[in-house]
Amino acid sequence: MVPFIAVAVMLLAPALVSSQSSKIEWFPEEMYNPQMEPRRCGLNSDEASYICDPNGLTGEHIHSINWILRDAAYNSTRCPCSNYYCETYPRPLGYHIGVALVKKMKIQTNLGGRRNSLEDQGQLFANTLKDKWKMGRCEENIIIFYSYDDRVLAIYGGRTAMAKLTPYYRSLLSYRVGSRFSEGHIVEAINNLLYDLKTVLNCDSQFQDCGLLEMRSGVSTVGFSTSITVMAILLTVFHLFSI
Repeated sequence: MVPFIAVAVMLLAPALVSSQSSKIEWFPEEMYNPQMEPRRCGLNSDEASYICDPNGLTGEHIHSINWILRDAAYNSTRCPCSNYYCETYPRPLGYHIGVALVKKMKIQTNLGGRRNSLEDQGQLFANTLKDKWKMGRCEENIIIFYSYDDRVLAIYGGRTAMAKLTPYYRSLLSYRVGSRFSEGHIVEAINNLLYDLKTVLNCDSQFQDCGLLEMRSGVSTVGFSTSITVMAILLTVFHLFSI
Protein backbone atom coordinates (compact mmCIF):
# COMPACT_ATOMS: atom_id res chain seq x y z
CA MET A 1 0.00 0.00 0.00
CA VAL A 2 1.44 3.35 -1.04
CA PRO A 3 1.37 5.69 2.00
CA PHE A 4 0.65 8.93 0.20
CA ILE A 5 -1.38 8.02 -2.86
CA ALA A 6 -4.85 6.54 -2.85
CA VAL A 7 -5.46 4.80 -6.15
CA ALA A 8 -8.99 3.99 -7.25
CA VAL A 9 -9.31 1.62 -10.21
CA MET A 10 -12.60 1.25 -12.02
CA LEU A 11 -12.82 -2.13 -13.69
CA LEU A 12 -14.55 -1.07 -16.88
CA ALA A 13 -13.27 -4.03 -18.84
CA PRO A 14 -10.76 -6.76 -18.00
CA ALA A 15 -8.66 -5.94 -21.09
CA LEU A 16 -8.07 -2.40 -19.85
CA VAL A 17 -6.91 -3.23 -16.35
CA SER A 18 -3.27 -2.68 -15.48
CA SER A 19 -1.50 -4.80 -12.89
CA GLN A 20 -0.26 -3.40 -9.57
CA SER A 21 2.09 -5.80 -7.87
CA SER A 22 1.70 -6.79 -4.22
CA LYS A 23 5.45 -7.32 -4.16
CA ILE A 24 7.15 -4.67 -2.02
CA GLU A 25 10.88 -5.43 -2.12
CA TRP A 26 12.69 -5.92 -5.42
CA PHE A 27 15.92 -7.27 -6.83
CA PRO A 28 17.01 -5.59 -10.10
CA GLU A 29 16.55 -8.84 -12.02
CA GLU A 30 12.91 -9.03 -10.88
CA MET A 31 11.92 -5.69 -12.36
CA TYR A 32 9.61 -5.84 -15.36
CA ASN A 33 10.47 -4.41 -18.77
CA PRO A 34 8.00 -1.70 -19.90
CA GLN A 35 8.98 -2.31 -23.51
CA MET A 36 7.76 -5.90 -23.22
CA GLU A 37 5.47 -5.97 -20.14
CA PRO A 38 3.75 -2.58 -19.89
CA ARG A 39 0.71 -3.89 -17.99
CA ARG A 40 2.86 -5.48 -15.30
CA CYS A 41 4.59 -2.11 -15.03
CA GLY A 42 1.29 -0.42 -14.18
CA LEU A 43 0.11 0.79 -17.61
CA ASN A 44 -3.24 -0.07 -19.18
CA SER A 45 -2.14 -0.91 -22.72
CA ASP A 46 0.16 -3.35 -24.47
CA GLU A 47 2.10 -0.63 -26.27
CA ALA A 48 5.85 -0.55 -25.61
CA SER A 49 6.40 2.04 -22.87
CA TYR A 50 9.14 3.87 -20.99
CA ILE A 51 8.13 3.68 -17.31
CA CYS A 52 7.79 0.81 -14.88
CA ASP A 53 5.98 1.48 -11.59
CA PRO A 54 4.72 -1.90 -10.36
CA ASN A 55 3.88 -0.57 -6.87
CA GLY A 56 1.78 2.31 -8.20
CA LEU A 57 3.86 5.12 -6.70
CA THR A 58 2.79 7.52 -9.46
CA GLY A 59 -0.86 6.46 -9.46
CA GLU A 60 -2.86 7.54 -12.48
CA HIS A 61 -0.07 9.94 -13.45
CA ILE A 62 1.94 7.03 -14.82
CA HIS A 63 0.31 7.57 -18.21
CA SER A 64 1.18 11.27 -18.46
CA ILE A 65 4.77 10.53 -17.40
CA ASN A 66 4.97 7.80 -20.02
CA TRP A 67 3.76 10.29 -22.64
CA ILE A 68 6.54 12.73 -21.66
CA LEU A 69 9.13 9.96 -21.97
CA ARG A 70 7.79 8.84 -25.33
CA ASP A 71 7.75 12.43 -26.56
CA ALA A 72 11.41 12.80 -25.54
CA ALA A 73 12.35 9.90 -27.80
CA TYR A 74 10.14 10.92 -30.73
CA ASN A 75 9.98 14.71 -30.70
CA SER A 76 11.42 16.82 -27.90
CA THR A 77 15.10 15.82 -27.79
CA ARG A 78 17.67 15.97 -30.57
CA CYS A 79 19.08 12.91 -32.30
CA PRO A 80 22.48 12.33 -30.62
CA CYS A 81 23.71 9.52 -32.87
CA SER A 82 25.69 9.70 -36.13
CA ASN A 83 24.51 11.86 -39.03
CA TYR A 84 23.92 8.73 -41.08
CA TYR A 85 21.72 7.23 -38.38
CA CYS A 86 19.83 10.46 -37.71
CA GLU A 87 19.13 11.02 -41.41
CA THR A 88 18.41 7.42 -42.40
CA TYR A 89 16.59 5.61 -39.61
CA PRO A 90 12.91 6.11 -38.71
CA ARG A 91 11.83 7.63 -35.43
CA PRO A 92 12.28 7.52 -32.49
CA LEU A 93 15.63 9.25 -32.93
CA GLY A 94 15.96 11.23 -29.69
CA TYR A 95 17.26 10.21 -26.28
CA HIS A 96 15.52 7.17 -24.80
CA ILE A 97 14.73 7.89 -21.14
CA GLY A 98 13.33 5.15 -18.92
CA VAL A 99 11.90 5.60 -15.41
CA ALA A 100 11.73 2.80 -12.84
CA LEU A 101 10.21 3.10 -9.37
CA VAL A 102 9.93 0.58 -6.55
CA LYS A 103 8.66 0.70 -2.98
CA LYS A 104 11.85 -0.80 -1.59
CA MET A 105 15.03 -2.49 -2.79
CA LYS A 106 16.24 -5.89 -1.67
CA ILE A 107 19.84 -5.47 -0.63
CA GLN A 108 22.32 -7.86 -2.21
CA THR A 109 25.87 -8.79 -1.27
CA ASN A 110 28.94 -7.71 -3.22
CA LEU A 111 31.84 -9.86 -4.39
CA GLY A 112 33.47 -9.46 -1.00
CA GLY A 113 30.47 -10.99 0.73
CA ARG A 114 29.31 -7.74 2.33
CA ARG A 115 25.86 -6.22 1.98
CA ASN A 116 25.67 -3.38 -0.52
CA SER A 117 25.05 0.10 0.78
CA LEU A 118 21.80 1.69 -0.34
CA GLU A 119 23.76 3.79 -2.82
CA ASP A 120 25.56 0.77 -4.25
CA GLN A 121 22.31 -1.15 -4.56
CA GLY A 122 20.74 1.80 -6.39
CA GLN A 123 23.70 1.84 -8.77
CA LEU A 124 23.31 -1.87 -9.38
CA PHE A 125 19.57 -1.47 -9.98
CA ALA A 126 19.93 1.28 -12.58
CA ASN A 127 22.88 -0.39 -14.29
CA THR A 128 20.99 -3.66 -14.57
CA LEU A 129 17.89 -1.99 -16.02
CA LYS A 130 19.98 -0.06 -18.52
CA ASP A 131 21.15 -3.36 -19.98
CA LYS A 132 17.87 -5.24 -19.49
CA TRP A 133 15.54 -2.71 -21.09
CA LYS A 134 17.78 -2.23 -24.16
CA MET A 135 16.40 1.13 -25.25
CA GLY A 136 18.11 3.14 -27.97
CA ARG A 137 20.65 2.25 -30.65
CA CYS A 138 23.80 4.30 -29.99
CA GLU A 139 24.00 4.23 -26.17
CA GLU A 140 21.74 7.27 -25.96
CA ASN A 141 19.56 5.63 -23.29
CA ILE A 142 19.13 7.00 -19.77
CA ILE A 143 17.65 5.24 -16.74
CA ILE A 144 16.12 7.15 -13.83
CA PHE A 145 15.58 4.86 -10.84
CA TYR A 146 13.95 5.73 -7.50
CA SER A 147 13.32 3.60 -4.41
CA TYR A 148 10.70 5.23 -2.19
CA ASP A 149 11.44 3.66 1.19
CA ASP A 150 15.21 3.83 0.67
CA ARG A 151 15.16 7.44 -0.58
CA VAL A 152 17.65 6.59 -3.31
CA LEU A 153 17.63 8.21 -6.74
CA ALA A 154 19.96 6.89 -9.44
CA ILE A 155 20.59 8.23 -12.95
CA TYR A 156 22.55 6.00 -15.30
CA GLY A 157 23.15 6.23 -19.03
CA GLY A 158 25.10 4.94 -21.99
CA ARG A 159 28.24 6.62 -23.27
CA THR A 160 26.44 8.90 -25.72
CA ALA A 161 24.03 10.15 -23.07
CA MET A 162 26.68 10.60 -20.40
CA ALA A 163 28.86 12.64 -22.75
CA LYS A 164 26.07 15.21 -22.53
CA LEU A 165 25.27 14.73 -18.85
CA THR A 166 28.54 15.88 -17.31
CA PRO A 167 29.15 15.46 -13.57
CA TYR A 168 28.20 19.11 -13.09
CA TYR A 169 24.82 18.64 -14.77
CA ARG A 170 24.09 15.37 -12.98
CA SER A 171 24.77 17.02 -9.65
CA LEU A 172 22.68 20.06 -10.53
CA LEU A 173 19.73 18.01 -11.82
CA SER A 174 19.63 15.92 -8.65
CA TYR A 175 20.02 18.91 -6.35
CA ARG A 176 17.07 20.66 -7.96
CA VAL A 177 14.63 17.79 -7.31
CA GLY A 178 16.05 16.42 -4.06
CA SER A 179 13.58 18.25 -1.81
CA ARG A 180 10.58 17.12 -3.87
CA PHE A 181 11.61 13.47 -3.63
CA SER A 182 12.43 13.68 0.09
CA GLU A 183 9.03 15.24 0.82
CA GLY A 184 7.20 12.48 -1.04
CA HIS A 185 6.12 14.55 -4.04
CA ILE A 186 7.13 11.82 -6.47
CA VAL A 187 5.14 12.89 -9.53
CA GLU A 188 6.18 16.53 -9.23
CA ALA A 189 9.81 15.50 -8.74
CA ILE A 190 9.79 13.26 -11.82
CA ASN A 191 8.08 15.88 -13.98
CA ASN A 192 10.58 18.54 -12.89
CA LEU A 193 13.53 16.22 -13.42
CA LEU A 194 12.39 15.28 -16.92
CA TYR A 195 11.84 18.91 -17.86
CA ASP A 196 15.30 19.87 -16.66
CA LEU A 197 16.87 16.78 -18.20
CA LYS A 198 15.46 17.55 -21.63
CA THR A 199 16.70 21.13 -21.28
CA VAL A 200 20.23 19.87 -20.69
CA LEU A 201 20.06 17.29 -23.48
CA ASN A 202 19.01 19.98 -25.96
CA CYS A 203 21.50 22.57 -24.69
CA ASP A 204 24.49 23.41 -26.89
CA SER A 205 26.82 24.30 -24.02
CA GLN A 206 28.87 21.80 -22.05
CA PHE A 207 30.15 24.43 -19.64
CA GLN A 208 27.23 26.67 -18.67
CA ASP A 209 24.14 25.82 -16.64
CA CYS A 210 21.76 25.79 -19.65
CA GLY A 211 19.56 28.25 -17.75
CA LEU A 212 18.81 25.81 -14.94
CA LEU A 213 19.99 28.16 -12.22
CA GLU A 214 17.46 30.78 -13.32
CA MET A 215 14.55 28.34 -13.74
CA ARG A 216 12.27 27.86 -10.72
CA SER A 217 14.60 30.06 -8.67
CA GLY A 218 11.89 30.49 -6.04
CA VAL A 219 11.74 26.79 -5.17
CA SER A 220 12.87 26.10 -1.61
CA THR A 221 16.02 24.06 -1.12
CA VAL A 222 15.11 23.17 2.47
CA GLY A 223 14.54 19.54 3.39
CA PHE A 224 17.21 17.64 1.50
CA SER A 225 17.07 14.66 3.84
CA THR A 226 17.10 12.22 0.97
CA SER A 227 20.19 10.38 -0.17
CA ILE A 228 20.67 10.93 -3.91
CA THR A 229 22.79 8.66 -6.10
CA VAL A 230 23.82 9.98 -9.49
CA MET A 231 25.75 7.71 -11.85
CA ALA A 232 27.77 8.09 -15.00
CA ILE A 233 30.25 5.68 -16.47
CA LEU A 234 32.20 5.76 -13.22
CA LEU A 235 29.00 5.81 -11.12
CA THR A 236 29.70 9.06 -9.26
CA VAL A 237 27.74 9.38 -6.03
CA PHE A 238 26.41 12.63 -4.62
CA HIS A 239 24.72 12.98 -1.21
CA LEU A 240 22.27 15.79 -0.52
CA PHE A 241 21.74 16.67 3.11
CA SER A 242 19.54 19.19 4.90
CA ILE A 243 20.72 22.76 4.58
